[in-house]
Amino acid sequence: MIDLHSHILPGIDDGAADLDESIAMCRMAFRDGIRTIVATPHIGKFPNTREIIEKKAEELRRVMRSQGIDLALFIGADYEFSPEIFSRIQNKALLTINSSRYLLLDIPYSLMPPNVPRHIERMVNAGIVPIITHPERCLQVQEEVAILDDIVKAGALVQLTASSIMGRMGTRARETAHLILKKNLAHVIATDAHGLSKRPPILSEAVALASGIIGKDRALAMVTSTPQQIIGNASTPAFSS
Repeated sequence: MIDLHSHILPGIDDGAADLDESIAMCRMAFRDGIRTIVATPHIGKFPNTREIIEKKAEELRRVMRSQGIDLALFIGADYEFSPEIFSRIQNKALLTINSSRYLLLDIPYSLMPPNVPRHIERMVNAGIVPIITHPERCLQVQEEVAILDDIVKAGALVQLTASSIMGRMGTRARETAHLILKKNLAHVIATDAHGLSKRPPILSEAVALASGIIGKDRALAMVTSTPQQIIGNASTPAFSS
């Protein structure tokens, strides 16, 4: 499996506190069947740069190799949905997933920004495909899942958090995640791992639950073929609601 969204790099955001925790998270992920991880630290909330992230990723790769942990590690970043995104696009300063067209875009926990579909279209027209992260945890989406229809139609992809599907993020997040799956509005399941207990790097349980909602093939695609296409900068499947 492939984990497209994780805060596994040591000591640079609110994820792994140090290298020991990073390695323990890598071991947990490997035991769960994950073979590829994309490290996506926050940029904006924390003063991270491409250079910092690349340096930390290489440090983690080096230790994984020395300890025989056979995980592929790519980098990206987790960006807040803000007007600054467009200046970063114009300046070609975005840290996309493995230098692809795909970008993790973190939406607020309360209300979606105004005119989101229009902003999504603007990003897509500029050559960037946003992946909306954990919308099931947004209060507005919990009240009105249909808001995602126009966002997906505008060209965005949607990533659900494994812990939400599993019920670890609360009942409303679980119910909303399951409804998003039923409505065919999700494309990727990722861990958004922040530690060994806080959103752990585990996908298998969420995939099993999703399989009962949308079928095994579709659920597996969300943690295998679709994230692989994203990492490889290929076109991804369009799912209709």
